[in-house]
Amino acid sequence: MGTYYKHTKTETIEVPYSFRCEQCMKDSGSLQATISGMEAEINSNFKKLDDKKQRKLEDMAHANLVKAVKGIYKDATEKQIYSKAFRDKCPYCDQPQSWAVSGIKKERYSTPVVCLILGVILGIGCYFCIETESNLTIALAATGICLVLSIGSFILNSIKIASKQRKTSDPLQKNLPVIEWNAVRDILNEQ
Repeated sequence: MGTYYKHTKTETIEVPYSFRCEQCMKDSGSLQATISGMEAEINSNFKKLDDKKQRKLEDMAHANLVKAVKGIYKDATEKQIYSKAFRDKCPYCDQPQSWAVSGIKKERYSTPVVCLILGVILGIGCYFCIETESNLTIALAATGICLVLSIGSFILNSIKIASKQRKTSDPLQKNLPVIEWNAVRDILNEQ
């Protein structure tokens, strides 16, 4: 049996932005949002990759970053959904901003759905792979645990959203962040 080494790479980029606080009305000044692409991975028999595989790993990491930046750009410009990378806490009064609620709402279902899918996979796996008389019971228990985790995650996410909405519902003026997309224009222009 051979030894495999996992080689990974993640690319990140900084995007400058600022906002006028909806609570104290002060300008936040220049802030930086760090956008990361998904981790690229190559498995190899060797501890060190050859030049060709290293370039492939770097290209995969860069493609993941481009995809992430373009997705965040599209959400922000077309739907006014702002990623969590754009922190909304005012540097002066520590209050959240109403524009950040959209980013939390977008991710409301991600963890519950993953838990449900995991529950179904575990349930099916336990039912067909465990060779005991109680494999149906084990399968139902695994699925039930994942279902409870999914419901709990959904409730927790809903509480976070409601809490942030309560904290940001008072201001009369709703402001949006000013994101300097020109800093990542070369990535946005890539095909």
